[in-house]
Amino acid sequence: MPQKPQKPIRLLESVPSKVYERLVIRYPHQTNADYAHAYHFAANRLAETFTGDATDDLILLPFLTLYRQAFELQLKNVIHALVNTRITYVDGREPELVNALSDERFKQLGHNLYKLLNEARKHYEALELGEAFPKEVERLVGMLHEADKSGTAFRYAGQLPHTQEHADFPDLAALFNEQYDSLSVIVDYVDGLYSAGPTLDDMMSDYC
Repeated sequence: MPQKPQKPIRLLESVPSKVYERLVIRYPHQTNADYAHAYHFAANRLAETFTGDATDDLILLPFLTLYRQAFELQLKNVIHALVNTRITYVDGREPELVNALSDERFKQLGHNLYKLLNEARKHYEALELGEAFPKEVERLVGMLHEADKSGTAFRYAGQLPHTQEHADFPDLAALFNEQYDSLSVIVDYVDGLYSAGPTLDDMMSDYC
């Protein structure tokens, strides 16, 4: 049965672009990887506005919110890629792995960075690769989780400690950017190791 056509987002259609230079596009069919890249890009774009003025304090929480979301979605993307690699090249469609890709499983993991990190690391280690899961990524994700366990502490008042901290913002931005890149490259690293080799289906067809 053909799917019913979906209506465009009325909010965006209410301000149609008339000049190319003012155009912005929302593309359909984007993945968690696409969304993670967008949040990462937006966080870096925001970081570039930092001048050292007192008013720059106002960008800290939006910056942290963007990067927390980028890490959450990239972890989900890494999990998806690793599980697909295990299914395609190593273990086949084991029930545990099929379940690991289900919407229900990702709902169980939710927005919890610690659970997502452990899930990614579990599937990474199951592949028995030559490189260990990046320790500095683990450290940063752990600190992000510690600061915002629910995924809402950077977005809503009253959920962070009643303390006042100081940080070097350019160093903070560089730390996030470096470790986000380290997390993202896991997908390329694993794909590079396996994509040139035969899939389990290929080996079964050869055997038959």
